Amino acid sequence: MSKLRFVVSTLALAWLPNAQAAYSGSLSFVQPTGTVVATDNIPIWLKLSLDATSDPLVFSSTGGGNPPFGINPANYPSSFTYYDSNTSQSSYIENGVLITVNNISLSSSIGCAGTFLADSCSPGPYEFNFNSSLSSIDIADITLNPGDSVEYLLGEFTPKNGAAPTGEYEFYTAGLGIFFRGTVRAPQLDENGAPVLDENGDPILQDFVNAESRLEIASTACAAQPDPTCSEKFARTVVAAPVPVPAAFWLFGSTLLSFVGYRRRNIFTRSV
Repeated sequence: MSKLRFVVSTLALAWLPNAQAAYSGSLSFVQPTGTVVATDNIPIWLKLSLDATSDPLVFSSTGGGNPPFGINPANYPSSFTYYDSNTSQSSYIENGVLITVNNISLSSSIGCAGTFLADSCSPGPYEFNFNSSLSSIDIADITLNPGDSVEYLLGEFTPKNGAAPTGEYEFYTAGLGIFFRGTVRAPQLDENGAPVLDENGDPILQDFVNAESRLEIASTACAAQPDPTCSEKFARTVVAAPVPVPAAFWLFGSTLLSFVGYRRRNIFTRSV
């Protein structure tokens, strides 16, 4: 990703603190059920559908154009997190305005509930690898209108140690959002969390460099109900991998067939 920085027009920023992100939609699993072999990698494809009342989702991974990355400044978040490397402290910023854009990107997320990851994301029979580029389905550069949908590869489950135990496996929660990083301007607060005012009674503003935020666009239906009773989960039946036949056996078998064929030819010759 390019490290270009983009300064947002101050005219567009005048009303941003009161703006709300207007993206809304749903995620569903493209192939929610199926049967796989214990050694298979298992891809997870999702379908993003924007609601009819949603704003259009326009995103450009190159960052060029106006507005930066194609995201309407009216839909920028107003809440951010900020990490101060000097004090090693993190803080939460409210009523912030993103005045300089360092990066905007699509951001995928998953929940660890389910038997694929043993409810903890680490000791389960599978490990999960995100599709980091999202480029295989052109979602890296996308224009999606209200009511439209697009399919994309979230990532895949890979069996640990080469093969997973046979059985029934389930996965519930995936989300798609927009990640923001840049310089945020917000009112300076005192130790009680109240805005610090100048001599005219106006809030004193402070800039926070490399502040971050994430806006959720959509999530799977099971995100609010991550358990086996959710009917829209992702499930796979894992069966044992076929036992490979040793090469020596095939060599012996082919030799035996050749011998039988030779004997038959001899018998046929003798009968003439």
